[in-house]
Amino acid sequence: MKKKLVIVATFGVGILASDAFADNVSMKSNITEVVTASDNYFLLNKPSGATGQTLTAGTLDFLSKTLTTNYFLDANYSYYKYFGPGAVDTALNWGTPAHASFAVDHTEQLTTYNAGASWTRSDAAITQFAQTGTAGTARGSINTFSGTGGIAHDLSRIASLTLNTVATETSFTDPHSFPSLDVTTTAAWNHVLSSTTTLSNSATFDWFSNGDPAHTQRLFWKLLTGVSSTISPRLTFNGHFGWGFVNAYQTVGVAIIPSGGVSLGTTFIPQVGTANSWLGDIALAYRLLKTTTLSLAASQAVVPLFNGQLQKSDQVSLTLAHDINRLSNLALSAGFSFIPATSSGSAAFGTSSSASEFFSVTGTYAYQLARDWRSSISYTYRQRSDSTGVVGSSLVLFTLSSDYTLFGNPTAINVAQRERARERAQQNVGYVFPGFH
Repeated sequence: MKKKLVIVATFGVGILASDAFADNVSMKSNITEVVTASDNYFLLNKPSGATGQTLTAGTLDFLSKTLTTNYFLDANYSYYKYFGPGAVDTALNWGTPAHASFAVDHTEQLTTYNAGASWTRSDAAITQFAQTGTAGTARGSINTFSGTGGIAHDLSRIASLTLNTVATETSFTDPHSFPSLDVTTTAAWNHVLSSTTTLSNSATFDWFSNGDPAHTQRLFWKLLTGVSSTISPRLTFNGHFGWGFVNAYQTVGVAIIPSGGVSLGTTFIPQVGTANSWLGDIALAYRLLKTTTLSLAASQAVVPLFNGQLQKSDQVSLTLAHDINRLSNLALSAGFSFIPATSSGSAAFGTSSSASEFFSVTGTYAYQLARDWRSSISYTYRQRSDSTGVVGSSLVLFTLSSDYTLFGNPTAINVAQRERARERAQQNVGYVFPGFH
């Protein structure tokens, strides 16, 4: 038996020592503690009082690189708990959000193939608040399973074509919420106009099917064209413009009837009809000084919410970031969002509702305590204005984070994390409070 163990151990060490692993394997972990306090955490019209929240999160990242293939594993687990008088305003006083994803990409001379799978468990109330600015109906947790596959091919030295498909299954712990299936396919063509400018064109087709009694389904097309340009060493520009088309229908004519005093449509109301709208977004970044950057972003977007319904919104934000020295930095930002009124005749873009306005301003100071220890403190004022009145709140957040390199060089992992953060930021366009935790 001992001899077999020695043989297996020797074989394992041999694999790790090979060129394919020893020089190109990295493992990194992170532990973060967040403490939050607010006089009206969820912007309720009649809050029970101040609310505090503690959040403890741990992340583990694994990256293996060969000459042609990358394997990336990302796992995160967290625990949060509310306390204070306002904790009674939430259905869940604690929760355990988590995420795990695995991705593979393989590169040949002209073509890159990618595939991946992920699972996410998130708090429904927090997700609803970040997307819509309200948290009055969502309950429990959201479980999301996704599979993705794609291909990127270089047509020439200055042109490339990409095709990507994502299938997502969503379920809820709340028995009054319906599961759903969503399949999205995007085809894009990129053309390099010059050394500083790239033209992009994309077409996205999204099919959504909800498990409600009426079997609501939706088709959502987006056609966009855009330009990314480094106008000068100080100024960069990214912009997209296009059109979106929606067709929502029901395959079974079944009415949703309240059950036990609770509407089965608490988090989903069937949508029918057709609608269309222009879509666009711009982002400008200007380096005022060597250590100071001013960024402006604006958009008109139509985005699917956590429950599958569509939300149309107009947004503008301004951010000023300044590096005080190599250890500390300061950021100031302000954002305004407008969700237009939706009539019953345009239900494909949302249920009938009045217009809503949202405003937020945030100041954040970050300081690096040591090589692997970072801290930050921020203050945010948020405000919602709709048919129920004007509600404002203050929120103070303190964060302490530590990174640990378990194996290899984490530089490549950091690059992968930044790319994922950039993708998440783009996906959050159209959310009322995209930075809410």
